[in-house]
Amino acid sequence: MLAKNKISLYGITTGFFILLSFIFTEPPVGLNRTAWLTAGIAILMTIWWVTEAVPIYITGLVPLVLFPLLETFSIKTVSASYAHPLVLLFLGGFIIASAMESSGLHKRIALKILGLCGTSPSKIIAGFMFTTAMLSMWVSNTASTVMMLPIAMSVITIFSKNNIINKNEFAIPLLLAIAYSASIGGTATLIGTPTNIMLASILSDTYNYSIGFIDWFIIGFPIVLVLLPIVWFFLNKIIFKVSSKKSSALEKVLADLNEKIGKASITEKVVAIIFFFTAILWIFRKILNNLLDLNLNDTSISIFGAIMLFIMPTGKNKRACNWESASKIPWGVLFLVGGGIALSNAFKTSGLANWIGSFSSYLYHIDTYALILIAVLLIIFLTELNSNTATVATFTPILIIFAIGLEINPLFFVIPTTIAASCAFMLPIATPPNAVIFGSGQLDIKDMVKAGIGLNFLSALVVSILSIIILNLFFGLQITSIPDWALNGKIN
Repeated sequence: MLAKNKISLYGITTGFFILLSFIFTEPPVGLNRTAWLTAGIAILMTIWWVTEAVPIYITGLVPLVLFPLLETFSIKTVSASYAHPLVLLFLGGFIIASAMESSGLHKRIALKILGLCGTSPSKIIAGFMFTTAMLSMWVSNTASTVMMLPIAMSVITIFSKNNIINKNEFAIPLLLAIAYSASIGGTATLIGTPTNIMLASILSDTYNYSIGFIDWFIIGFPIVLVLLPIVWFFLNKIIFKVSSKKSSALEKVLADLNEKIGKASITEKVVAIIFFFTAILWIFRKILNNLLDLNLNDTSISIFGAIMLFIMPTGKNKRACNWESASKIPWGVLFLVGGGIALSNAFKTSGLANWIGSFSSYLYHIDTYALILIAVLLIIFLTELNSNTATVATFTPILIIFAIGLEINPLFFVIPTTIAASCAFMLPIATPPNAVIFGSGQLDIKDMVKAGIGLNFLSALVVSILSIIILNLFFGLQITSIPDWALNGKIN
């Protein structure tokens, strides 16, 4: 505890001193004052997040104070990030999860999954990873993580209450596996994550080049099939050493629980109906919008599901969810996500991201394949501090120009970097699934860094190699051949 307190104190003082150095020095050539101060605030927040100088959720509130104080962005501009649709998506999802937990539905689902996966910890983790990844192909990775979290927490409770296995050997790798598989699964389809749509939009609007649903699936799905088992092996066998042995104790516990749980209550049934109805709306949102001329989005669906829980009766003076249950959701995660979005917007608006991207000109002499790997690594580690959608939106046009200048087909840069933007595994703010899992309170930042840093490098290598192979073998593209659409397009 003493060591942790010292680290926190060092984190607070170091962060402040670095910020002061940015305030009282002039920005380098090519960087404006706003971007320079944004960099200082970003470094302060990074230090505080990594050292846990203050609670991580409180660090998420720093932009509300420092950006207006340093006159870089107005309080109105910054505070809008904390009411971002993604934050409200979290809110609705957490309320749905709290209703599942209070009704006991999550425990029933958990028991069903355990019955299918077996009782060895490693097989249970594999089952959760597969289920989450499949959901994330069609549902937002945030929504799929929110769906799976209460189920995972129920399984963890079963293990911990019966002293079957310790936290480091099951709870932490399971939660990380859910977050990582949600991010990975979303890369398989064009609608799986906003970054995929962002790239497709840039190529279509600026270069009149279209990537179809099937085209993307041919690229993304094989990467998911390869990356998922690699991540499972890395978490289970290298970082956390998860057991592959069946647990007779858990088998007995499961038999007892299945006997005790009995029939589903009315509340469970109502919550289940609303939960699955919400999931169906998430999955078929685009189809419904096109057929019925609606304007549904993930956030409105999430809030709709939450409201329905407070409306639907389950007995005399009872509803599917009450405020007592809903008030227990991890509100701090909303501050964390809001802070990450505010920082992301500052990166983009101030010009800091463009300035960072300008340094790519110093890499012209490096081997083409090495450049692709460097670009992928750059995107992954920038995404640790920045929204992956914003990162793709900012750097894709730069990478296209960069590739054309090197006489390289731009797709060999932008396809792997876009997929890699979903493979930032180190910090809670890197991706929404990371933030959701961190909000469970079951793991620390050091756990995420311990597993994430190695997976960042590993996924960069896998994504780069597979993207190049697939573009070459399945689409017949040559890395050194610039297509006509790239030469004719103009960056707006």
